[in-house]
Amino acid sequence: MSPAAEPLPAVSPLQPGAPIWSLAGYLLVGWLLRLPAVLFAAGYAFADQQYQYLDPAWHLATGDAWHRTWEWIDGIRSWVHPGLLATLWMPIRSVTDDAMVQMTLLRGAHSLIALLPLSAFWLLVVRWQPVAHARVALWLFALSGIGVHANVQPAGPNFAASLAVAAVLFACGPRRWPWLGGLLLGLAFCARAQDAMFGPIVVAALVWQRRFRAAMWFCLGTLPGIALQGLVDLWTWGSFLHSPFAYVRLNLHAGAAVKWGTEPWWWYATLLLPLLTLVPPVWGAAARMFWRGTRVAALPMFAGVAFVALHSAIERKALRFLWPAVWLLVAVAAIGIGSARANGRLEAWQRRLLFAGQAGLWLWASLWPTNLGPVRAALALSREPSFTDELIVVDGDATAVGGFANLRRSRLEVQSTTRALLAELLAGLPPRAERWVLVAREPLSGELAAAFGRLEPAGEFTGWLDLRRGERRYLYRLRRE
Repeated sequence: MSPAAEPLPAVSPLQPGAPIWSLAGYLLVGWLLRLPAVLFAAGYAFADQQYQYLDPAWHLATGDAWHRTWEWIDGIRSWVHPGLLATLWMPIRSVTDDAMVQMTLLRGAHSLIALLPLSAFWLLVVRWQPVAHARVALWLFALSGIGVHANVQPAGPNFAASLAVAAVLFACGPRRWPWLGGLLLGLAFCARAQDAMFGPIVVAALVWQRRFRAAMWFCLGTLPGIALQGLVDLWTWGSFLHSPFAYVRLNLHAGAAVKWGTEPWWWYATLLLPLLTLVPPVWGAAARMFWRGTRVAALPMFAGVAFVALHSAIERKALRFLWPAVWLLVAVAAIGIGSARANGRLEAWQRRLLFAGQAGLWLWASLWPTNLGPVRAALALSREPSFTDELIVVDGDATAVGGFANLRRSRLEVQSTTRALLAELLAGLPPRAERWVLVAREPLSGELAAAFGRLEPAGEFTGWLDLRRGERRYLYRLRRE
């Protein structure tokens, strides 16, 4: 990586190609691009979002039951982000009791985190390293579906990704802006310990650029977040910085994460290439785009690539682990596009493909509700007066119930079984007027339901368009003979 590039000539606001937005106007446009996700992207994108972030936050806000996953039992999760969500949830509960409306308001509050990375990018391409066609770069960065998902969906990794991207971009600034970047990365560390990898990456890049004072300010900025995480861990787990050290010990040394599957080192590359439209026959055009972007934003480019490389060395892989790196690479591509007009037909097509790809991701992040089957089943069950403190789950476990925050019970025992063992489980339970059985993926056969006497179907719940069998839930009421 070369030292910091010389600033490009500033563009007068009166010249063609100047940005059409002030900072306030850009933030408004960027937030409006996130509003559809706030309103329509219901459910939870992945199980951890519900059971490791939303449910613990609901427990803090209300004292209701929640499922302690193995991560919470072993102490590798931080209470900082659930505590923040609980702080937001408590006043929201005073406004409405409707669970779906509460989640919409919670997504809206969470989306305000977008103001940080959007502000940092505006400063980079308008003030610190002005580019000739900043309007195009600003549009592409704000439109990125990865950024929309990270800003809106309330989960620790998403919150951390938003802060980490802002941290890297602020580190590009003059004077004491890197201090703000360090402060945000320290807070990202509280939400997801793995994002602390950006710390040594950014410091190494600043030193290489001979920006020694910026590196010092960046390091100083991280200290409050580290202290916050340490003190919260001391209060909740009993030792300073317990959760990040426990995470490293269990996942990297004890191999706890590999039970969820492993992938080869090159696996991320196969996902990044289409995400960034690095596909034939526009390889050369894409390379020129990234080269121009790197000249202006060498630090984000280095941070994104290094973060991907470090995660590629870890056997357990998932695309959501790379959210901040992907958004940083989109930022570099946007700057590359904004630095010069398209040179030739292939480069024009490459730009169209990149915009189309990011627009497609925006549509997915904005309009595609996920896990609605489990959520709808949980909400329906929460309204049943006879559902009190017990639930039987067939072909699933406690993470198949659609969220304890949606079930809303102060006490809840979840018993998991299979179809083959359901009769044995029911035979051993003490008599009760009514019980509730939640079945995942496929309904019980007519013969099996009849075998249990008065096992009555009480609802069928599916995801949007019913495309995924894993999102289907079937509810049964078991009445005593």
